Amino acid sequence: IFAAMLANMDDSVGAVMAQLRKSGLEENTLVFFLSDNGGPTRELTSSNAPLRGEKGQMYEGALRIPFMAQWKGTIPAGQVYDKAVSSFDIYATATANSDGVTAPKQVEGVDLIPFLTGKDAGVPHETLFWRQGGKTALRHGDWKLVRMGKRFSPGKAKWELYDLSKEISEETNLAKTHPERLAELTAIWEKWNGEMSDPLF
Repeated sequence: IFAAMLANMDDSVGAVMAQLRKSGLEENTLVFFLSDNGGPTRELTSSNAPLRGEKGQMYEGALRIPFMAQWKGTIPAGQVYDKAVSSFDIYATATANSDGVTAPKQVEGVDLIPFLTGKDAGVPHETLFWRQGGKTALRHGDWKLVRMGKRFSPGKAKWELYDLSKEISEETNLAKTHPERLAELTAIWEKWNGEMSDPLF
């Protein structure tokens, strides 16, 4: 069933792209392709290697996903962009690059086109925040803060700290050896978390 679903998705994406070419719209269409989360390894025996974790967790195997964009004549073909982006950026990018469209004032994402074309050498997001029930994470630069707490007692779990620039597999918890970095990231997490409503699930 899983193999058939993958084959069907591949055929369907191909049909959409073929229709864009046939209609003469391919070079004027921004196309995104992405997953919603890492593979649910227990359900489908999928693999997120070399990343740790799976769907429903806060490790990179759950959060880091395939994310591709095509806009012929605008985004250079074949490049790999290695800075952190978010699915929130799709809406911001689409509205910023559509004629006659004005985005609302509160848009979570950023326009990725200046970054993907090299016009902006900065980073789209210095900080990213996740929270689901008692599980939470924060990425600030290349440092990642993780707490895999239970739904009704999130604070009982200990913070974990990882340096993604050295190890994307998140095997070496640096919380004890880098207390100053841990304090810095937990302070950022507290600020972001304080702006959020209580989790509903």
